[in-house]
Amino acid sequence: MTSGDHQALLDAAAHGDDRALEELVRKYHDRVHRFGKLVCRDHFDADDAVQEAFSRLVRRPDVVRDPSALSWLMSVVRNACLRLLRPFARERARLGERGEDVDLTPSTDLDPQAALERWRLVHAVHQAIAALEPAYREVLVLRDVEGLSGEAVCAALGIGEAAMKSRLLRARARVRDAVREKG
Repeated sequence: MTSGDHQALLDAAAHGDDRALEELVRKYHDRVHRFGKLVCRDHFDADDAVQEAFSRLVRRPDVVRDPSALSWLMSVVRNACLRLLRPFARERARLGERGEDVDLTPSTDLDPQAALERWRLVHAVHQAIAALEPAYREVLVLRDVEGLSGEAVCAALGIGEAAMKSRLLRARARVRDAVREKG
């Protein structure tokens, strides 16, 4: 899909074309939902946040001026998740909850000992990412897990390039240190 085709698709969706919206949902849903699950830390809240993002897209014809619909969608999901988490933030902090609902299946190509070691490493990385402060976790997930460009991460989070790079550097260091401590 060329940039012009994509822009036409955005414009059509923003002006009520259900097929265009369906195409955008098909194109972006998986990535936006994965990000929502990591930010919201709850599958049901992530569903609500993603649905809100796509429904806002329909009501916002001005989005067609945004150079990246994916960044815009992720910004909406992030803000919806933060809004959903706000009432529970103090309670969760007080209880010390962590998101540990990660379903990991070791590769069947490895011997049992190597598979266990790999699982432990992956689990340690996931725990380290989940333990990061939200500002660091969001940048790390968007940049390293989702593979967005630095510019797209900045647009999605509404921060400058220097802030994004600083947060990413710190997040990577904290994950690396946490994994070393467990290993």
